[in-house]
Amino acid sequence: MEYASGYLGDGMSLLIASHLTLCPPCRQATAANEEIGGALMAAEAPATDMPDLAAIMARIEEDTCKDAPKVTDDPGSPLPRPLRQAVGVNFSEIPWRTRLPGLAEHILSQDRNEDGQEIKVSLLKAKPGVKIPSHTHEGDEATLVLTGALEDDGKIYRQGDVALSGDHDDHQPKILDEGVCICLIVQNGGLRFTGTFSRALNLFT
Repeated sequence: MEYASGYLGDGMSLLIASHLTLCPPCRQATAANEEIGGALMAAEAPATDMPDLAAIMARIEEDTCKDAPKVTDDPGSPLPRPLRQAVGVNFSEIPWRTRLPGLAEHILSQDRNEDGQEIKVSLLKAKPGVKIPSHTHEGDEATLVLTGALEDDGKIYRQGDVALSGDHDDHQPKILDEGVCICLIVQNGGLRFTGTFSRALNLFT
């Protein structure tokens, strides 16, 4: 509902827009929420005060297209269309950076909110069998699986699934043997490694 009403931040809006391309029932639910929101606005606003909706939408589209990166025609890409637009290059041209053996990251954006909390939006690519070191979070983390599959806290997540973690979760996601796993991650706040050996990684984060 927050997405449909435009109250979400850019990172989570991108994650949900990408998720909706992979989840038809969620698209229907979002469309229903948008219709409800539109009906409420129409009921509350006097007819004489109703804005020219067509003009507003045209302006939004014009501003979005002007500032947005080029939408690439990349039929072999595993990324949904909203995410391809955000990345701005073909999938084969993404400048991945190795973080750990078998694990690479591409940061799409990194900023801070009004409370000073870090907000990072990134793509993660992991080989089958990779275990992410045990860690916890300073805030919330949302992970959208785009390819492959991962197991986290006894649950299996595959294409289109979203895993949610908070500052109370201490977890160790594992990539399953179902091909390379690519995820879109929206992280509020940093993370802290908690494993016996992985705690040394906190020196580098």
